[in-house]
Amino acid sequence: MVCSQSMDYFFSKCFDSDSLGDVEYYRCAECGFSASKTHLDMPEADWIRLNTNWHDANNLRADNPWNRNQRHFNQALMIHLLHRNGIVRDGKWLDYASGQGGLSRQLHSHFDLILHSFDKFVQPESFPLKNLDLAKRSYALVTNTAMFEHARDRETLDEIESYVGKQGCFGIHTLVRGEIPADPDWMYLLPVHCAFFTNKSMDMLMQQWGYRCSIYNEHAKMWVMFKRPPQEVENEVARLNKLVGWEYLHFKAGFMDFWP
Repeated sequence: MVCSQSMDYFFSKCFDSDSLGDVEYYRCAECGFSASKTHLDMPEADWIRLNTNWHDANNLRADNPWNRNQRHFNQALMIHLLHRNGIVRDGKWLDYASGQGGLSRQLHSHFDLILHSFDKFVQPESFPLKNLDLAKRSYALVTNTAMFEHARDRETLDEIESYVGKQGCFGIHTLVRGEIPADPDWMYLLPVHCAFFTNKSMDMLMQQWGYRCSIYNEHAKMWVMFKRPPQEVENEVARLNKLVGWEYLHFKAGFMDFWP
């Protein structure tokens, strides 16, 4: 999915729920990207049913089990600060695979900024767009939160990125770390997660898409990638960090490999 190399068997996990049973995970020796072969081979109808049932049972839970509300607020705050300080530019913004539009709602409620929401399977409640409304290479900012780990093919990733404008930036929230553990008890192995990215594989994706540098904020758990000259972005980040008085944003030319 990332570097076009072959993948080898990595480990297995047995799910007692969601009609999954034994799931086989494979790993690329070149870039470390790992994926569930069981999920990738699943018929589309079964995949949609699995996701729909799982998300219907979990997304609206009052106990907020994965801190979704806090994450959306911190992501909205991050985008607001980036925009306020000229790091993210004016223009149309898009949250692709937005779900109900929680990030857009937080961004507009607290900071009066408009982030359009699009989702193939859920009707967003905040600034919704339909498929016919979308235009390739038209958005100054495209965000995608908690979906990369659901991607079953490279075409899905390329589709999301294709909406970023030529001088736009790409904000993603997923788990990225140095290595994926061969551990069936790893907390990120949810029934609907099938793709797991390493720092190296994400850096490769950045290069393939033409991004030159990136930033990360650990409270928002979001990366933003830029096609602009790294020195230009680094200077803007340094000014913001100086204003807030601490390293709110972490910068790196290439992929910001924050997590080991």
